[in-house]
This record gives sequence, structure tokens and C-alpha cells, in this order.
Amino acid sequence: MEDNEIDQLTKLGGIGTSKAKLLYDTGFKTVDSIKKASVDEIAKVKGIGDKLAKKIKESADEMVVEEEKPAEEEKVEAQPITIALDNETKRLLNVRTIQKSRKPTFLQTDSHKKKKLEDRWKRPDGIHNKTRYHLKGKCPRVEAGYGSPALVRGLHPSGCEEVIVKNPKDLESLKNDRQAARIAHTVGSRKRSLIEAKAAELGLKILNPTRREE
Repeated sequence: MEDNEIDQLTKLGGIGTSKAKLLYDTGFKTVDSIKKASVDEIAKVKGIGDKLAKKIKESADEMVVEEEKPAEEEKVEAQPITIALDNETKRLLNVRTIQKSRKPTFLQTDSHKKKKLEDRWKRPDGIHNKTRYHLKGKCPRVEAGYGSPALVRGLHPSGCEEVIVKNPKDLESLKNDRQAARIAHTVGSRKRSLIEAKAAELGLKILNPTRREE
């Protein structure tokens, strides 16, 4: 029993086996007991400062929320969440797709000849630059005509607005009728699972969910 409880404490952020034993010996035998304690009480444990105590407290609160959710709710994540779009938005998204398929690759002058030039767009300059004068046969220039329709510019192909989220609290400000969450690449697997569970509860769409084996 003691080994199982210590192993459970090691799942908290910033806690290893040694600090988990210190917490256990001090009286914090379960994650729930840490959740009920204050940051000051946790900081009194030998070897744990105020900063680590705050991190442990936050980690414990998140773990309890995850454990309290019934297992049946995980099935909700498998159901795709779609955002209703009006006919005009659908039409403009199709127009954007066609435009992007025809859009050329914009490169700076002579980038295919000189290795020191990067393969990216740079406005042509110089009085002898033929691209600058729109001479036929030269690489295309960035112009307003290549842009996407203004009403769908910057939207995800699904028609929703992307919002980067880093923790479950960021989801509370999202509108599920026109916004979708993209989990930041710096988020770990444990916090990612909490974000996905919270999104399923709020009916929000995750653009980069965790891949699951069928």
C-alpha cells in the first residue's frame, strides 16, 4: 500500500521518489490530501520550497480533476465535433483552396543559382533586376491578386478560427461555434490529456488531438 501511494505521488510535477517519501512521511499520503492542503503547509515539508510547493499544489488539483471524471466520458472524444458554416463561407473556402493550388512559389531573385541566397521571398531591388520590372519569364512577384478572400483569411480549412492553448483554463474563453483549439507543441502528454478532456466537456474542437490506435 505504501509503495503504491508513493508511486502515485511521483506523478505530481517536480516530484521524484525521494521527495514523494518526504511528503508521505509528513502526512501527505495521497494526492487528495495535497489538494486539501495549502501551499504554505506543503512548503513546510523539508526539502520543498515555496516555488515547488506551488507547482505540486497545481499539479495535484489537475490530477484530481482528471480522476474524478467517469471513464464513460472518454468516449465522447471519439465523436468528431463539426462547426456549422453558412453557404457563403463554404464557397469562399472552396475559392481559397483553388487559389492556393494555383499560387506559385515566391522566391528571391537568383536563389536557384546562388547557395548563399535563402529559398524565401524577398522584394527585388537594383536597377538591373529584371524581376523588379516584371519582365516575362522571370519569377512571379508577390501581389495583391494572390491573396485569399478577406472573410476567410487566416481560418483553418474547417472554417474555424485557430486559438493556441497551453492549459485547460485557456479553453474557457473559446467560442465553440466558431473557434477551435490547437494545443501548443510545448505541452506535455499529461497536460495534453487534461486539455482534451476539458475540450470534450465544453464541446470544443481540437485541431491536433492525440493519435489513438484503433
